[in-house]
Formats: sequence, C-alpha cells, structure tokens
Amino acid sequence: MDEAGDATIEEAQGRIEVGKAKISLGYGMRAVQLVGPGIVELVDLPIPSIEPGELLLEMRACGLCGSDLGKIFGEMPLGRSVPLGHELVGVVKAVGEGVQRFTPGDRLAVAHHVPCGLCRYCRHGSESMCPQFKATNIDPGGFAEFVRIPALQIEQTAFALPEKLSDEAGIFMEPLACAVRAVKRSNIQVGDQIVVVGAGCMGLLVAQTIAAFGAKPICVDLREERLELARTLGVEVTLNVAGWDPLTALRSVTEKEGIDGAILTAVNAPMLEAVLGVLRAGGKINIFADAGDAGRMAIDLSAFYRQELSLMATYSATPVELGEAIQLLTSGQIQTVPLISHRFDLSRFDEGARLQRGGQATKVLFLPSVVSTS
Repeated sequence: MDEAGDATIEEAQGRIEVGKAKISLGYGMRAVQLVGPGIVELVDLPIPSIEPGELLLEMRACGLCGSDLGKIFGEMPLGRSVPLGHELVGVVKAVGEGVQRFTPGDRLAVAHHVPCGLCRYCRHGSESMCPQFKATNIDPGGFAEFVRIPALQIEQTAFALPEKLSDEAGIFMEPLACAVRAVKRSNIQVGDQIVVVGAGCMGLLVAQTIAAFGAKPICVDLREERLELARTLGVEVTLNVAGWDPLTALRSVTEKEGIDGAILTAVNAPMLEAVLGVLRAGGKINIFADAGDAGRMAIDLSAFYRQELSLMATYSATPVELGEAIQLLTSGQIQTVPLISHRFDLSRFDEGARLQRGGQATKVLFLPSVVSTS
C-alpha cells in the first residue's frame, strides 16, 4: 500500500475511520458524468462513503466500452443517473466492516453487474437478463478517481490481479469475459472454422478467444489497418470485404463444406446473408452487437429448418467468465496491449469518446493522472 498516498488523503479530507458503520473521505474527487445526450462533464464530487460490507477503490485505469458510447450518444433516460465506466482496475483504499476478501493495498479488477443466480433467467443460463444483473452497478462508475464497490460486487465480480498482470491488461477482464461467454454459448470446438465479423477491439478479443479454444478464426472487416492488427495478434486468415460482394468474398477463404459458425461483433443485413451463405448444416450464428435498424432483414426460415441452423445472441458476461478471463489474461494467451490505441487523463474524456465512436481508436484507456498518450 502507498503510505504517502494515504497520508495525502487523510490530510486533505480528515481521518479514515475503519470499522465504523460508515467510512467517509469527504469531498475532493473528479468524476465523469453524463449531463445530457452526447454531453459529458468532468465534475467534482464527494468521495463515496462506504458502509459495512463495501470497499472504496482508487481508480488506476478504466477502459471505454461501446456500451458507454451507447449511453452517451443514445437517448438519455430522464431523471436517472447513468453510470459510465465498468472496465475498472484500482487499488483498495478502505474496507467496510465485515469485508474479509480484500484489504487496503490490494489491486483489483472489478465488473459492474451481478446476477442473483436464483431467478428463472439465471436458472436457464441467461444471467445477463436477470433483473438484479441489470439493476446493480458500481458507484458512481469507473470514470472516477474513487469508486464505491458494493457487497454483491465484492463477493462475485471483484478479482485480485496477479502481480504479473498489469493495470492495462486488467481492464480487459470484463470485455474478455464477454468474448469468452460468446464462444462458450456458440459451442465452438477444437478445429472449427469460425467467422468473426468486425475486427474492432471486441472482434479481436473474440478472435483470440476462439484461437485459445483451439478453433480457427477468420476476421472480416472493411478496414485494412484493423485486419493488419488482427494478423499481428496471430489471426492467420483475414478478409477485407471492401468493394466485394460479401458472399463471394467469404467463399474465397472458407472451406468447401462451409464454416462451423460465426460471431458478429458488427451486424448488418448483407453480412448476415453472406454468413448464412457459407454456414454448414447445423452451424450457429451468434449476434454479439446491437445492429439497430441496420439489422432488419428477411430470413428464409425454411433453410433454418432444413439445415438445423441456429441464430442466437450473447449479451455481457457472468462471474464465471470473469474468472476465466483472468486466467486467460494471466496465461498470456490473449494479447491486450496492442489493442490500446489511446491513453488519456479523465479531463480528455470527451476527446477519447469521440475518437472511439468515430472508429479512430481501437480502445481508449482513461487514467486518473495527467499523463496522456495518443
């Protein structure tokens, strides 16, 4: 634990009283808040008070997710605070009474949503549809200098990072867990040939996870620089479909008997039709992104019946996959540092969000310090 850092907090904001009903560090932190559609501000907030069973985390790094961008640039719910940031790594600064898993100084990766494990959704393997899953979060979100971690998250979605795993690698726990769940739900087996549509950050995590499971990813994108990054990450087969008929392009790189499945991290009707055109009988297509209106299309259900095809979707991850993601990251099977294209201080949040939204950034990482790189 950084004793000098603790002394600074104590001098500025008063004594930390551990073991009392509440722990409060007063005022004095910066946090990014959504104040209107497409409008974020860096504001001064009170450092959150923690109650028994909770802990206070000092943010070390937090990645920007596509779902954050959806919240920022989508429709903002009236009268509701919208937490931003969930790809979080930090250091424990204070623990509430009864917390035994972690102590001050521990370095953690923490995810935001926690399923109940008991409802009909959880019992059927749809934990991300669980009402508790959708209602839980960290406070006030990962893009803050200090974050309150509730008891449910401490129990299920907080993981101590091994010493060999950097903060920058640790922020990928949650997005990698989403990729792991998608691969598992797709029932991908050793030797399978799987098309990954979209070679952005999530597509590249999915492709690497497919390879870690012993299958063969084919990365498809419109931008050559993304496919070049895929190749540096070990993806042997890539396909640039810019200017091509997508079906003809896919047929040029797939085996004669067809692909075993596909995971779509970018969704539109032409690519879905093309994937269906090279999918073997019994194959599975996993929708792994929100297509909006671009995903509306007519589908020949007779072909699904005759060929026993499956169309499914995967949304988010569970505590099981979070633990599996930590293991994959620690093993070195998944490369993450090449995915980080920009590192910004919280004061440059708006700039980073617009770069990633515009496709000019693969993954934007936000730090509490003033050190920024691009």
